Amino acid sequence: MPDHSILRKLQSFDCFQKLSPLELATIASHTELMHVNHGRTLFKEGTAIDAVYLILYGSFKIQQKTRSEEAVVFYFLSRGDFLGIAMAGLSNALYPASALANEESAVLKLPLRFYNDRFLQHPSLREIVSRQISDRFFEFQNDRCMTKALTPQKLADLLLRTLDRQPKEHGHRIHIPLTRHDMARKIGSQAETVIRFISEWTKNGWIRTENKHIEIINRAKLEEVLNEKCSRRSSRTTSIYSAATRRS
Repeated sequence: MPDHSILRKLQSFDCFQKLSPLELATIASHTELMHVNHGRTLFKEGTAIDAVYLILYGSFKIQQKTRSEEAVVFYFLSRGDFLGIAMAGLSNALYPASALANEESAVLKLPLRFYNDRFLQHPSLREIVSRQISDRFFEFQNDRCMTKALTPQKLADLLLRTLDRQPKEHGHRIHIPLTRHDMARKIGSQAETVIRFISEWTKNGWIRTENKHIEIINRAKLEEVLNEKCSRRSSRTTSIYSAATRRS
């Protein structure tokens, strides 16, 4: 018998709306609710993939160790995002990166065998998983294209992309808590440099900060920073995100 509280939680996601009551009950019966405290690791890179997770609330940062002491942050993921999906279809696969709770969070855990054998048999679920994998590849490719951009361009790009990934009902406030240190690790900069630009943009009235949350007040100004040709070297650097935005 499925846990009815988990059944209701699954029903709150759009991606499960096309499933029949029986199909939804089957998934609920194989799903476990897990609470993850802020700063705790859900899974570590290099360990065997044994489950896939769906974020119920809160957020996670996906990071990977480097030769230095600092880890590289690849993504910030929140409600509705799946964790551990990139390599889940391979035999004896390992998690390529670690998932750390960015705040108090909860996930729905799907055993790997059930995920591969039953969960992905539903076209609507397979479609959302494929789209999320594609979106993360797109973001990784965008970050590679921004490698030679200046720090303010990278920072503006990060804030705008993070804002645009979340549901419109959140308005202009980024609901994922972002520390200056994590933003620096995401864009490959120094925390002090990120602090300086965040402070400057706040004084200019372009953004508003509250604890670890950032609200975009003047989007146009951040887009100007993103597209500014500050030097001959950076003038050739255009994020995939900004190019796609101009085409749309």
